Amino acid sequence: MQTIYTDRLRQAGYRLTEARLTVLRVLLEERKHLTSGEVLQQVNQINPAIGRASVFRTLDLFTRLGIVRPIFLRSSLTPAYVMLYDDHHHHIICTNCNRYFDFLDCGLDNLTAELQETLDFKISGHLLEFYGICSACNS
Repeated sequence: MQTIYTDRLRQAGYRLTEARLTVLRVLLEERKHLTSGEVLQQVNQINPAIGRASVFRTLDLFTRLGIVRPIFLRSSLTPAYVMLYDDHHHHIICTNCNRYFDFLDCGLDNLTAELQETLDFKISGHLLEFYGICSACNS
């Protein structure tokens, strides 16, 4: 699995630094949404020589390359990050308890194709989040 992401880094012209490989390892092993602080903590357990700035720069790079996707919870100013295993990952987020639900099929394939054709634009991805109150909080 890691090869897909290391190939993406190489193809985009980036070196496979220790920091990038360690952040990637943490995200792949956890297989859940992690805040930057949680990533930093786990990276430091693996290799304390990797600095805070390197972790944050790596998360930013991974976001720009579509390797991870941020999820913004209203209770936090910083996002959590989730790996994009198939370039498609969306959320429904409870604004009361911050519980979130993942869903894959957003039904936007036709709109994406129409926008690409109409605007002569190559779309590489999109983000979709719905906010509301979950059934547990709504009771």
